Amino acid sequence: MAIFAFSDVTNQVLAGKVIVLDPENGGYDSGPIGPTGLMGKNVNLQVALDLAQILKLQGATVILTRSTDTYVPLKNRIDIANKANADLFVSIAHNSIQGAPNVDRPQVFYWSTSDSSQLAAEIFLKEFDRFFGTKGDLIREQFTVLQYAQVPAVIVEPCFMSNPSRENWLKSAKNLWREANIYDMAILEYFDELNAS
Repeated sequence: MAIFAFSDVTNQVLAGKVIVLDPENGGYDSGPIGPTGLMGKNVNLQVALDLAQILKLQGATVILTRSTDTYVPLKNRIDIANKANADLFVSIAHNSIQGAPNVDRPQVFYWSTSDSSQLAAEIFLKEFDRFFGTKGDLIREQFTVLQYAQVPAVIVEPCFMSNPSRENWLKSAKNLWREANIYDMAILEYFDELNAS
């Protein structure tokens, strides 16, 4: 899987787009915890910070619902996107399941069928399936941030931190940067498809 270099992403292809990135959990909410103690809140935040760098180089206006280890209530997170009239809201998360250490696949969630949320979800799932070589799940679910979204919105969970080998993979800053690049590829494809329709 090719990874973008800075020279590839400075052509302002996302100029005029407002993208809200929502690193889930934070503060007292650790999120999922891997077998050796890696916390989802920290992984989510680092991927979001890396992705924000890439998107800004591509000309996007990027808004983070949090940029430090703080907890932001769910309704407040989507309110940020609604008030900004965002072109896309992406909640960045990592999954976990007890008693099933071998499970590791992407899951992408959407709710609205009246906008392009489903299209975005399908593209994120396709790109992460391709990256990890998996067959993930596209799920329509009425989560708070999706239910109250007035803009296209998805929750992306690329992998399961409860899988010991995946948790170890997520400990690498290089791998988190690679994951951020897959998010970026999906975002670029999403806007390309919208422009083509």
